[in-house]
Amino acid sequence: MAGEKKGFFSRLKEGLNKTRDNIVAGIDAVFYGASEIDDDFYEELEEILIMGDIGVNATNDIIERMKDEVKKRHLRHPSECKELLVESIKEQMLVGETAYDFEKKQSVIFVIGVNGVGKTTSVGKLASILKGQGKKVLIAAADTFRAAAGDQLAEWAHRAGVDMIGGADGADPASVIYDAVNAAKARKADILICDTAGRLHNKKNLMEELKKMNRIIDREFPDAHRENLIVLDGTTGQNALSQAREFGEVANLTGVILTKMDGTAKGGIAVAIQSELNVPVKYIGVGETIEDLQKFHSEEFVNALFDVKTEKSAESEHAEEAYADEENTDKAYANEEHADKAYADEGNADKEDVDKVQTSLTANATGEGTAADSYGSGEATQPETLGDSAAENDSSVMENNDAGDRAEWNTGETDQETVDPDGTDSDAEDTQKPKKKKWFFWK
Repeated sequence: MAGEKKGFFSRLKEGLNKTRDNIVAGIDAVFYGASEIDDDFYEELEEILIMGDIGVNATNDIIERMKDEVKKRHLRHPSECKELLVESIKEQMLVGETAYDFEKKQSVIFVIGVNGVGKTTSVGKLASILKGQGKKVLIAAADTFRAAAGDQLAEWAHRAGVDMIGGADGADPASVIYDAVNAAKARKADILICDTAGRLHNKKNLMEELKKMNRIIDREFPDAHRENLIVLDGTTGQNALSQAREFGEVANLTGVILTKMDGTAKGGIAVAIQSELNVPVKYIGVGETIEDLQKFHSEEFVNALFDVKTEKSAESEHAEEAYADEENTDKAYANEEHADKAYADEGNADKEDVDKVQTSLTANATGEGTAADSYGSGEATQPETLGDSAAENDSSVMENNDAGDRAEWNTGETDQETVDPDGTDSDAEDTQKPKKKKWFFWK
């Protein structure tokens, strides 16, 4: 059914329901409840944005830009400012044109983050995205600290259809990175994705371990394009900002994977991360399946957040439904073809039955059937010769089904009479002819 399979925009919009209820309801109350654009209007709007985890810096930028635009456009009613807000947030969240250059080059993607944010699953999903682009992907299982982390990543690698380099539990993760880098070079992999153990950002020794792995990559694979992605849990809100700041001190962060956006009221954190850290959100996750991690598009995100209907978003929202409808149409068409074929087969079968009956009737009418025809066997084959055993059977009877005539064996004991053309008896009537058994068919 069309409703069973939703497009990513639909899932994103559905996942942002809590955030939308938390932010948009309050914003609408400000825009449509205030009577004029004044300081009270701006203060109320600022409070709503900060409470929605948009962030202090991002909120200040939005308010200042809105004030400038209000003056330029000579706006008078608060409801006219909502479009300015949406445009301002979209501009702040734009991902640069070079954000995905690593997809076009031989690259190493280093994935880091604290425990429980979804690093391992994100690595598997990201590998699936890149594999779908025709890239040769290799995964390094450098999380040797958490029990069964390697097995979990191996399952995701299997789902994505990519190879994995791992190590024993408790092994030095830097050694796994070393082996993976050399394997990537030997196999001429396009992209190496490195999974790492979750660590608290305030644990100095674990953060030093990250630095060590980074040094190995720089030394062993100097020509590779480097991409350091931090995985952040969208449900943690402002906590995610502090995590990103700490990890940014040991690794040059180039992007963010924002997970669990389908179960949080703090989706505004995506705006804060981009604005306050100047690190773009590159991927966003809204579910558990391998397809539920997608590239981040600021326009789609803001449209889903504020429930803005555009032609593009409408196409995205209904793309999967249209595809499902097309599949159902094709299936119905195929069923119709099968029905037509079955009907035709039935017609052919009926025609064959009619032909058999017609053949049987014709055989009986012409007397060309075998003895089996007269007894209802239904086989209308004409014998080429009559055997001696058949000729000796004096009691055989051929019954004509159409005319009701009957053919009998002539025993030869009845005298044959000859009649002259003028109707008088011939002198030969008393002449005895040799008695001979004969077979007659009525025609």
